[in-house]
Amino acid sequence: MENLIKKAATLLSTIEVPDLPEVILLLKEELNKKFPNTVTIASLISKDPQLLAEFLALVNTNVTSERSLIRDAKAAVNLLGLDDILNLFVSTIISNLVAQNALEKSILTHGAKSGLAAAELSYWVYDVSRSQAYMAGLMQNIGAIYLSKLEPDLYEEMFIASLSNPISAYQNELKHYQTSHVYVGSLLAKKWHLQPEIYKTILFHHDIDFAIKTVGNQTIKHLTALTILSNYIVSSTDQDLYINQELKEYRDAAKQVLSLPDNALTAAMAAVNKWGSKGLVNASH
Repeated sequence: MENLIKKAATLLSTIEVPDLPEVILLLKEELNKKFPNTVTIASLISKDPQLLAEFLALVNTNVTSERSLIRDAKAAVNLLGLDDILNLFVSTIISNLVAQNALEKSILTHGAKSGLAAAELSYWVYDVSRSQAYMAGLMQNIGAIYLSKLEPDLYEEMFIASLSNPISAYQNELKHYQTSHVYVGSLLAKKWHLQPEIYKTILFHHDIDFAIKTVGNQTIKHLTALTILSNYIVSSTDQDLYINQELKEYRDAAKQVLSLPDNALTAAMAAVNKWGSKGLVNASH
């Protein structure tokens, strides 16, 4: 693994990677205070009107448990948990930072749909919040966006193949680059100071043996399983994709970890169908 991470770092050093804007640092600083000031938090979220609109659009999907419509930053701060505020605002910022062209936007859109499914499934998982599940789904292929900058045409083929063949296509990626998007993605998540649970989920979401490798941390294990199962759900809603045996085995590895009722997958599929076409990923401004 050490060599794979070193190779990922070498590739990443050849690509321009943006820093998160200062507003995120200021928001984290306020949230980390003993008594965070809700007026300051709302003001920070409201600084950029377009980002605020996109943040509120995300907040008003299934990624929170709040059922009433949230119309402004003040209402969001008053009604949502502080962890949810941070996760969803950071997700909004990152969506705007990295989606530079059609391919990158399609990769991130897949992640956003997976996040919607994961958020719905997390209702039945005690140690994962809806916003955390969304962020894991959204961020899982962030490394793919940056690998695609090296060879856009070739990588587009690799990414499309991975949607139906998440194990064998991933192995082909490893052979070609001597690393993969999961290592690039985990380095990016660390650079942006995301939760360890997020960058470790990124690291394991193509590993069929993830349950063994994450045995020491139930939250990481559950987040990884949610992401894997959500990828299957997103593929199931895409009429252009064929649900083959490999994809079913990938799904089953996740289902064995999560104790979900029969209606959980149906609910997650409905969430993707309802919210997945709402344009939650926008090209950078």
